[in-house]
Amino acid sequence: MSYQVKVYADSDYPVMAAWWVAHGWQAVDKAILPKLGLVVCMQEVDCDTPIVAGWLYMDNSVGVSWMEWVVSNPDATAMQVYRGMGILIDAMRDLAKSNNYGVMLTCCRQPSLVRFYEKNGFMKTDSDVIHLISTTGLEK
Repeated sequence: MSYQVKVYADSDYPVMAAWWVAHGWQAVDKAILPKLGLVVCMQEVDCDTPIVAGWLYMDNSVGVSWMEWVVSNPDATAMQVYRGMGILIDAMRDLAKSNNYGVMLTCCRQPSLVRFYEKNGFMKTDSDVIHLISTTGLEK
């Protein structure tokens, strides 16, 4: 089975939100997702079976990008997710490189995902870090 990569659309959000919840996470607020997101799908008619998705933040002052909010279809097989993740990382790298970004950061807490990222060229820089978010005082 082959895969395809499509650009995330706002209409994809309910599916991704359901995936986060199914994995026991809170759904990421749609308002904080960067405009650049990718969805890897099984090659079927018009991406009928999405497997993984992720988003790429791009700093506007230095060539550093951040791959974040990566999530997988909870109904996909481990092999589908493994292959889809590799394709997602490659596609994110291609996007970053084509926009002159020479560094890509990411974070996760699952040991298996850390190992996967390391096998795909990422280097561990921190451990036991807790990421926090605030919108206080920043409301529109």
